[in-house]
Amino acid sequence: MAYSIGLVLALQILSLLSSTAAVPNGPQPRNTTFSEAKEQTYDYIIVGGGLTGLVVANRLSEDPEKTVLVIENGYVDNGIATYIPYKANILNVADMYPITSAPEPFLGNRTYPVRVGNVVGGGSIVNGMVFDRGSDADYDAWEQLGNDGWGWAGLKPYFFKSNHFTAPSESSVKEFGITYNASAYGNGPIQVSVPSFQFKDIKTIFGSWKVENVPMPIEGFAEPIGAYWLPNDINNATATRSNAHVTYFVPVENRTNLKLLTGTRVNKVLFDNSYGNLIANGVRMVSHADGTVAKAYANREVILAAGGVFTPHLLLLSGIGPQDVLAAANVTVLKDTPAVGSNFQDHPSLSMTYNLSNEAFPNPNSYTLNATFLADASAQYSKDHTGPWSFGRGSASAFLTFKQFSSKWQSITAKISQQNPLDFLPARYSQNPALLAGYMNQREMLIQEYLGDTSAIGEYPIQAWGHASAALEKPLSRGILTLNASNPQGFPVVQWNALQNPVDAEVLVELIKFNRAHWARKELAVYNPVELLPGAQYQTNEEIIQGSISTGTLSPTFAHPSGGCAMMPEELGGVVSDRLLVYGTERLSVVDASIIPMIPATHLQATMYAVAEKAADIIKSRAGLHASSNSRGYLAVFASIDVI
Repeated sequence: MAYSIGLVLALQILSLLSSTAAVPNGPQPRNTTFSEAKEQTYDYIIVGGGLTGLVVANRLSEDPEKTVLVIENGYVDNGIATYIPYKANILNVADMYPITSAPEPFLGNRTYPVRVGNVVGGGSIVNGMVFDRGSDADYDAWEQLGNDGWGWAGLKPYFFKSNHFTAPSESSVKEFGITYNASAYGNGPIQVSVPSFQFKDIKTIFGSWKVENVPMPIEGFAEPIGAYWLPNDINNATATRSNAHVTYFVPVENRTNLKLLTGTRVNKVLFDNSYGNLIANGVRMVSHADGTVAKAYANREVILAAGGVFTPHLLLLSGIGPQDVLAAANVTVLKDTPAVGSNFQDHPSLSMTYNLSNEAFPNPNSYTLNATFLADASAQYSKDHTGPWSFGRGSASAFLTFKQFSSKWQSITAKISQQNPLDFLPARYSQNPALLAGYMNQREMLIQEYLGDTSAIGEYPIQAWGHASAALEKPLSRGILTLNASNPQGFPVVQWNALQNPVDAEVLVELIKFNRAHWARKELAVYNPVELLPGAQYQTNEEIIQGSISTGTLSPTFAHPSGGCAMMPEELGGVVSDRLLVYGTERLSVVDASIIPMIPATHLQATMYAVAEKAADIIKSRAGLHASSNSRGYLAVFASIDVI
């Protein structure tokens, strides 16, 4: 059966039809109300009820003497799009903010959707369900940038603490050759597994990755370099999405010291600076129900978990950020911090499409080409939660080092050190020595990663059809998040500056050329693959990039926005310390993807669960509280045993 571009278009149309405004249509606010929360004082206020916010809320509220308020802009959504794995193929834009980026100057000034969750559970509700991790070296780089305890050894216990693996069925293991090692996982709330249902062509397409120089580890969560099966955040017992709301909040929602306020936007962090120090002591919040503005207060900490886009935005609105940006938006400057909104990163990606013949039935195209199949799959899932609807987007991928997908890895990497970095960075870097110093440290690490064997530079999701994406995992370019000067309370201005550094474009071209060579392998000849997008007519480097831009197949994002409040020393352009406190303030911490100093080669979900678990222990230690009991157990084990 030929590959259908109509499937992609149909999914996009379905997403658009379900689109809503920034305030989603959802149930009534849960657990507490705006009138109950306003002017009240809590020990901790967490801004953002997404993945990291709910993890931290769960752990801090383990102490019944400590009160926790979580404030979420969105609402609880228990609709079918939030739990049926198949629905992960259709963008759940009803639970996302309707943000569009600023024109991307190096992508033909095109604009792109900014995919950010706007729902209780955040990204864990709307993402593609991939549950993987970066290499040890990816996290060790964080520690090498000055963050004590944030290398792989320091994060490993928290990966174990957050997840639990269940094996796929024995029949699917036998039929498709699925490999795994359950000991690479822990015994935490998030349930993960390789789905037992697989489309038949995955066996041939995954098998085609048995090539020279590409390892195929048994378990990617233990050895995340090469081509391997990777789990989804799926509860095998129910064949449903395992998300932060269901696993971290619902089991403890009856704690009297834990409150969740939905449908409420926080637009300012409040400070007491009567003694010359900026001491966070509360937030100003706005109810979506009627526009009422009120305040809530925190005795111990205000914790920002608004995500990779909205945490930098909230700091700016609160008067912490570049002085010129704040002045242009008429925001009172409390602390001139040029690093807020800088260092913004994501994974630029290119969505290649092949027309395939001789596909097995069913296949992913069957959803749009065969109404009977779609109806039968729906009925089967409704009956016993099995079949095609128990499967999400995919459960295999190839994460490759530079030398594994390009013969030019050395010559291209050599160009990096020959560059004047200021030629390929936002202007802000030329005006702030600390920002430049931090980037130079990152650049040296990136050079070593490009030349080495311990970090992936490119990713190829492996799926049972002709959708053949490729993503650049270690970009050199850096974006900017800033205020809309004419409407500061509106959405932030998001600009990735993708491909500003020409080396990023060269690496993407190498990823595309390798993809083409791979689809020309004899193992895939049975499908007679024909490239549809961006199109085989694009051959030179310039043609490939420009053709990918013009066909809309090149994107600046893989929906992994991060880095805008980097965890690094302040003298290196950091915003938060390795204790997660915002420099120049007291009692204000950040626990979300904005703290990532260098984006790892992975989808971010599993990493952020681990980061949030570690963050909770750090915050507890500040307050003189004990770490969660299973944290202490895992830490003790890993002090003497290398499990992964």
